Amino acid sequence: MRRLKTAHAMGHAGAATGALSMAGPPRRRAMPAQRVPVRRRPRSALERHAIRAAAIGAGILALVGLLYWFVASGWSSYLSAVAERSLLKATADVGYRIETLDVEGRGETGKQAILIALGALKGDPIFALDLNAARQRLLELPWVTDAVVERRLPDKVHVVLTEAEPLALWQRRGVFHLVSRHGQVVAVSDVGRFAHLPVIVGEGAPLAAGELFALLATEPDLKDRVTAAVLVGERRWNLRLDNGVDVKLPELDAVAAWSRFAALERQHHLLAKDVTVIDLRQPDKLILRQPPPAESATQDEPAAQPAAAPGAARPGGSNET
Repeated sequence: MRRLKTAHAMGHAGAATGALSMAGPPRRRAMPAQRVPVRRRPRSALERHAIRAAAIGAGILALVGLLYWFVASGWSSYLSAVAERSLLKATADVGYRIETLDVEGRGETGKQAILIALGALKGDPIFALDLNAARQRLLELPWVTDAVVERRLPDKVHVVLTEAEPLALWQRRGVFHLVSRHGQVVAVSDVGRFAHLPVIVGEGAPLAAGELFALLATEPDLKDRVTAAVLVGERRWNLRLDNGVDVKLPELDAVAAWSRFAALERQHHLLAKDVTVIDLRQPDKLILRQPPPAESATQDEPAAQPAAAPGAARPGGSNET
């Protein structure tokens, strides 16, 4: 019986042992993962400088963008004077100040006159420059007919000038005035420098001169021989050529008359003949006037006594209308 019990007990033990072996060993509770500290590589001086420069650059761009918005939108007028000066100074301190002035198209206009008109000096905050006001002041200069003023950030001001193109000298009451191709009277201190230009006479002559010289340019050989032109009654022109011959243009169809005269000159050499006046006022006729024998020249038309160029002796009598 004891053996049986022992065997029985062993059988139960075997069964129990078999159950344990099937189930496998008891599971252990997982240990929490331990964090291993990772040491970061220390930044180099170059990297620290780059990060600091990027931060400063971002701040500068934000400041410049804010200032530009204030200027462009007109809100700058609402800033107090102190705040505006502080903001402009801050932009100048980081490089947004005038260092270079570029000017295109300058011929007769002096450098000092341009600087005064701009109202800005080297080192001034570039955003303090009022572009519209500067342009208006440039337009008031004698030779300037148009102007463009631009900022080229961070430190350059760019100016483009269009200057008057000298065309003729206008004689009015014994005084000569320089006239541009667009009819502008240009104030100059030494008009004698332009004595080579043709002389125009008559009220309204400056504004009409551009059209006249465009007409004359259709026949370049004859145009080069014109030394003076008189506007008669603000309607038509009398021309004085370099050999003293007067050419009377009609009020209407002056271009056709000028072309007809050029064709006749090429064919018959009219200017080599003994004539004093060539009258083109009638479309179907050409009238040539010869000098009367043993008589002084008459003054039936203003162009018979053209104005003298500056510095030259003036003929007697007045030819102005």
